[in-house]
Amino acid sequence: MAAPFRPCSHLGGNLRARFLPALTQFYSHRKQPARLDEISRKKSSDKSFQSPMISTFLFPGLTTFTLSPNDLQKTNFSTKANRTCWKCGNDVDTKDEVFFCKCGVVQEVKGLDFFELMGFPESFDIDTKALAQRYRDLQTLLHPDKYSLKTEREKQIAEEQSSYVNKAYFTLLRPLPRAQYLLERRGDPIEEENTGVDQEFLMEIMEINEEIMDADTPDSLQPIQMSNDTNTKNCVSEISKAFSSDNIDRAKEWTIKLKYFANINDKIIGIHQKHFGAH
Repeated sequence: MAAPFRPCSHLGGNLRARFLPALTQFYSHRKQPARLDEISRKKSSDKSFQSPMISTFLFPGLTTFTLSPNDLQKTNFSTKANRTCWKCGNDVDTKDEVFFCKCGVVQEVKGLDFFELMGFPESFDIDTKALAQRYRDLQTLLHPDKYSLKTEREKQIAEEQSSYVNKAYFTLLRPLPRAQYLLERRGDPIEEENTGVDQEFLMEIMEINEEIMDADTPDSLQPIQMSNDTNTKNCVSEISKAFSSDNIDRAKEWTIKLKYFANINDKIIGIHQKHFGAH
């Protein structure tokens, strides 16, 4: 019999009372990098100033740096490069010879991004059923046991291929790690110390956590789970729209929110398993 799950509303209230002052202090002292686009635009509007618009960034305590328009437009970071077979020395085609050279020898894949590795265009919107089928095909193709009679280097590369494919698959399979990976690819990863959300949203998350702490039956958790599922689907939809329009700032904002809702889902599952014996 599962242990009784007692309401803990007083804990939620205490947590909220202690957290709010710290949160307010954090936002009031938080320093953001200053971008001087407006200054650049004013200079560009001056007929005597013919240089292309630049963007200057000022970080407190760090060196000022400037990006040209070409740099700012580099939102996609391709890892495609010339590959050479370590065995025969011939060039290896990144698209048609991902895992093997024409000479039949296995090739290293660590320099490839997850999308080209799995054979999909780089996009947040991905056919997960096709991805799963591709993963099963590659598991069969690249199984390390097939290389038991090969050289030690071929065995090592085959093991690395299998491990890298696993990592790529589970990164692209679910929306949250897929979005995080795309943000990293565009040079704007989510840092642990950078929440990127306002106090109102954080308060909403705290209220949901309080409701979870107060729930003492599976039935009382069900509406919380349903609401969280709706919020999750909304986040995924907004992330898709943001990446489709190449709005990286908005994609990051909604990815951070999705991360919070994913944590809530994990908490609900954990409570079901610990106190009610199932999900």
